[in-house]
Amino acid sequence: MPWVYDPHSGGIKIPPAQHNMLRCQAEAFAKTRPWFSKYKLILRFKNQFCYLDAMERKDEKLFPIGRLRHFRENAWSLAFYTYSNERYEPCLFQSGKWEGTLEEAIGVCEMYLN
Repeated sequence: MPWVYDPHSGGIKIPPAQHNMLRCQAEAFAKTRPWFSKYKLILRFKNQFCYLDAMERKDEKLFPIGRLRHFRENAWSLAFYTYSNERYEPCLFQSGKWEGTLEEAIGVCEMYLN
């Protein structure tokens, strides 16, 4: 059977040294968005995954919005959190591709924040 690329399996563990850099990158992007005054973006890391959570600033209610899978610098796949099934579902980026940047992933997930 031939090898087939699957953007929703595998991935590379995100080095702990990059966690703070990725948080700063996400924070800088979030500051440019209209929802920034109402929500704070929280990033959690586990192996090859970066979980995107949002927290309402007024009552500190935390809720999941997406999960990114790391492949290489600026190459992530995205799974959107679906509240109807309470799980992460693979999705495309707005470009129509299976891989994108951290900022593009936040852009997809921000529908929960508008």
